[in-house]
Amino acid sequence: MDLMDDPQQAKTTGNKKTHNPEWLKDLEVQSWQAELVISGLLITGLFQLPDVFLNWVEPKIIQSGELEFIFLKFASLYFMAGIDCVVIFFGLHLLFRGIWVALLGLNSVYPNGIDAQSKNGLGEKYWKKLKEKYPSLTQYNLDLDANCSLLFSLATSVIIMITSLSVFILLFYQCVRLLTAVFPAITDHAVPIGIVVYSIFVLASLAIQYLGKRYPDNKAVEKAVTGFSTAVGSLFSLYVFQKPIGYINSIYFSNTKSKYFKIVLVAVSAVMGLMSGIQLNRRDVFNDLDAEKYFTFNNKPYQILSYNYENLLEKEAQVYTPIIQSDVVTDDFLKVFIPTIEREKEHMSVKKYTLAERFTMNTAQREAAKNERLESYKRFNRIYVNGIEYPNLDFHFYQHPQAAENGLFVYVPSQQFTKGRNILEIRKNYFSKDSVQKIIKIPFFFNK
Repeated sequence: MDLMDDPQQAKTTGNKKTHNPEWLKDLEVQSWQAELVISGLLITGLFQLPDVFLNWVEPKIIQSGELEFIFLKFASLYFMAGIDCVVIFFGLHLLFRGIWVALLGLNSVYPNGIDAQSKNGLGEKYWKKLKEKYPSLTQYNLDLDANCSLLFSLATSVIIMITSLSVFILLFYQCVRLLTAVFPAITDHAVPIGIVVYSIFVLASLAIQYLGKRYPDNKAVEKAVTGFSTAVGSLFSLYVFQKPIGYINSIYFSNTKSKYFKIVLVAVSAVMGLMSGIQLNRRDVFNDLDAEKYFTFNNKPYQILSYNYENLLEKEAQVYTPIIQSDVVTDDFLKVFIPTIEREKEHMSVKKYTLAERFTMNTAQREAAKNERLESYKRFNRIYVNGIEYPNLDFHFYQHPQAAENGLFVYVPSQQFTKGRNILEIRKNYFSKDSVQKIIKIPFFFNK
């Protein structure tokens, strides 16, 4: 008999007949083995991924401009929420697969399930009731196996969509950067523009769903729905993964019977967003470099902040604010390192050379450009100790060994310091939209 005529081995799709080879059927049955291995490896890696990602993105955050910071933080928030979501998905999959394996072993030992005639425990009447409640372990194992495979598929879909959307956010940022280079006024409206674009996307999605259900036989609506679905599918799959995402999501959403799926999805998304926000807030960089807080976070002379002192600085911590050698100074000079932050450089009167100009510079011109830049940094950062300005200090370029951070080194003589508590003050020629000046105040104790 032709395999194509066997209803158990063939499926008809339109006018085209297909069949699943035996090896593929066997592989589908044994897929749980690969699922367990992949879930185990992913769970191990995903628990380490948040710290790896945050350590990677923190230097980018520090050297970001005001506009870039917003996009990087939003992309980080979404990515961290996605990691949490995937950890939960694969964690649940690993848990239920473990239960499934345990029940398979139990079923092989006791294939008849509960012995309703048993005299053990509370007797036959009790075991008969439990037999009615838990009739077939084999059927339960089949259901559990199907749900585990479904959970694994959904987790894979989430990974692809998270990666795709994170890439899209960064690409959108690059587009905004290009536009701001041509139309600088866009900088002040980038966030509202992003919100408007997102709102249009959401409204378009809802409208397409409504029209598709309301006018299923309308050719124009059908064309619009198909085009929109194709575009969104490409967007959330980096195009390369469009087919696997299409199969997983289309098969699942067309077959799901759950009435509460959307509610659960919104609730899970809210919880994931909250968890990712908590993780980001544990990193000082994401808080301190926030738009308005950046002007005040290190203006606390009443508090010893570890990131202001080299001797208190945590190992591998990022340097994104001025530091001195110690909270207790006994040297003839106060050693001050001032990192060069991108958002501050945007507000400095530093001449910007084109690539062609830099390429054609000779050695003397390069040195002159460096000195000019150093003078700009000096004018931008005014140094005070106990309210007394030190205007004639020598600034030097320096790369700090902590996180290889570029910046400036300046030595402040200690002759006028007070024995005991002193306040180093760095007033920057950098103001917020509300005319708040960026001022750093670092307390230290002088003992000599």
